[in-house]
Amino acid sequence: MLFKSLPESIPFLKFQDFYLQAEDAGQPFTEAGCISSVDQDGAPHARYVNFKYFFEDNLIFFSSYTSNKALDFDKNQKVAINFWWPSIDVQIRAEGIISKCPEKFSDEHFYGREQGKNIAAIASDQSKLIDSYEMLEDRYEHIKSSIESGELEEVRPENWGGYQVKVTFFEFWEANKDRLNYRECYKRNGDQWEKFFLQS
Repeated sequence: MLFKSLPESIPFLKFQDFYLQAEDAGQPFTEAGCISSVDQDGAPHARYVNFKYFFEDNLIFFSSYTSNKALDFDKNQKVAINFWWPSIDVQIRAEGIISKCPEKFSDEHFYGREQGKNIAAIASDQSKLIDSYEMLEDRYEHIKSSIESGELEEVRPENWGGYQVKVTFFEFWEANKDRLNYRECYKRNGDQWEKFFLQS
C-alpha cells in the first residue's frame, strides 16, 4: 500500500505506523483487507481485496464495476473493513463511505500495472457464472495473444476502476495477555476525531 498526502490526524498516522510495523515483521499480504457490504435484501457479504493506496483520507482498491460487490456498493455506500496482522498481534477495523475514484486516477493505476493483470481485468466479467475455469483461461490467452499481435489495444475497461472508502471510524485492537485486549477508537465528528476506548 502506498501512503499519499495522508492527513496529520492521529488515526491516520497510527494506521500507517502499524502497517509499516507489520511489513517490517514480515507480515504477508499486509495490504489485504476484508471489506464487508450489504446487498439490497439486507444480507451481508465479505471478501478480501488488496488496498493499493491510502490517499488523503481514502482507502483505495480496484475492481470491476459490475461485480456482485459493486452492486452492493450501488445500493448501500456504507462499508466496513478489517485488517488482521498476526505478526504484530494487531487488528484494525475501519468504516466509511465508498464511491468510485476519478477516471484519471483509475487510468494512472491501470497503465502502471503489469500487463498480465490488465489482461485479466479485460478478460474477466467478474462474479458472472461460467461453465468452467478453462473457459476463462482460454479467453485470457486469446486476449493476451490479440494484444501481443497488435489486433487488440490494452485499454482500461469502462467497467473496471478504483473504489475509495472515505474513512469515518477506526478501531485499533492490540492483543494482550489474558485477553485483556487494548481497543482504541476514533470516530469522525465533522472535521474533528473523537477518541474513546472499548472494553475487551
